[in-house]
Amino acid sequence: MAHIRKRNGKWIAEIRKKDFKKIQKTFLKKSNANNWVQEIEYQMDKKQYQDFSDTSRYTLGDLIIKYRDEVTPLKKGANTETYKLNYILRNRISKYKLLELKTNHIYDFKKSIMQNRKASTVNKYLHYIYTIWETAKYQWGITLPTQNPVALVKKEKVTTHIERILTKQEYQNLLIASENSNLSFLKDIIQFAYTTAMRFGEITKLEVKDIDFEKSLARLRDTKNGEDRIVPLTDEAVAICLRYRFRNKLFEIKRDKFRHYFEQACRKANINNFRFHDLRACAITNLFLKGWSIAEVSVVSGHKTWSELKRYTRIKPSQLVDKLNNA
Repeated sequence: MAHIRKRNGKWIAEIRKKDFKKIQKTFLKKSNANNWVQEIEYQMDKKQYQDFSDTSRYTLGDLIIKYRDEVTPLKKGANTETYKLNYILRNRISKYKLLELKTNHIYDFKKSIMQNRKASTVNKYLHYIYTIWETAKYQWGITLPTQNPVALVKKEKVTTHIERILTKQEYQNLLIASENSNLSFLKDIIQFAYTTAMRFGEITKLEVKDIDFEKSLARLRDTKNGEDRIVPLTDEAVAICLRYRFRNKLFEIKRDKFRHYFEQACRKANINNFRFHDLRACAITNLFLKGWSIAEVSVVSGHKTWSELKRYTRIKPSQLVDKLNNA
């Protein structure tokens, strides 16, 4: 049932209907109030009405904070994600009310962050907002417009394909440069990554108790895909483990702190455009060059499919000339 009454020169429309919360709205003209009542009652009868009265007080920043504090801590990359979400919170886009947030606002945000950022990074920021909106709508029960405002914003095309691996000479130069580092175990962790194909997170979480020195095996717990896996170790990797066998973890250091020392060693070795993670590609490529099969390499790397493993396989035509001639 609807009621329209005049108060202080304005028209107040109120609708009370079974199974719906009471709603009301103020208008300057009675005709506008009547039209609103008719439209809302029609939507209610057709089961199409959505009540945004509670949603109207929320900003995008409110959703980001809730997601950051409740969902992000449960993820493996919690620290990185928290940093990026805090960056969005500092941007003016977080101040928009949810019902005011439009596609053009997302597009303006995208343009504002594109300078000095890779396309993949820009896309990741957009994906955060998209995911938070969907989480609020389907998991938190917050009534939101049907169209996610990020959905119509075109993603940046990611064209960068990393082909970088170290030559044998570059690898030796990097080891020499790392010997003089203020990080005492820099050389060892570089050698360990180069021979095991482990990720930085897997290396820094590896505990001595999970290393079988007799069988040359290591158990990696709670890896990127959420599973434990056992990997073989080279004699060189075992020797490195033995040097740190009286510790809890072999190498315990934060990623940002480690990056400083690694990049410093790369500069001293005159090695450009190379990340620590690329050592994983070096190890995988070397295994293939030694004649290992995809199945064998995947046991070491932990990849589930060839499409995933292929991204780390950086064999160059020049490396196959001798093999071709000896076939």
